[in-house]
Amino acid sequence: MLDLACLFCVGSVAYHECGSAAGIELKAGTWSVEYTRGFIPSTFAVMFVDTLFGTLDFMTAFRAAHLYTKALLFEAGYYMTHVKELFG
Repeated sequence: MLDLACLFCVGSVAYHECGSAAGIELKAGTWSVEYTRGFIPSTFAVMFVDTLFGTLDFMTAFRAAHLYTKALLFEAGYYMTHVKELFG
C-alpha cells in the first residue's frame, strides 16, 4: 500500500507497525533519532558497515562491536538460565 507523504514537525513521533518500512527525506539542518527496543541481531551488520565505510569512525565501530557482543552474551545467558520458564 502506498501512503501519501507526511510532514512531521519538531517533536513528532512516527510509529511503524511490525514488518513495515518507510523512506524519509531529510533536508539540510535536520536530524532524526531511531529507537528500537530489545536485542536485534540483524541490525549489527548494517550498523557496523555503515559506521566503518560511511563515517570511517573506527573507534565508534569498535565500541559498538564491544557493546553488541556484551549484549549478545547477556541475552544468551538470560535465556539459557530461564529456558524452563520460557518454554515450560
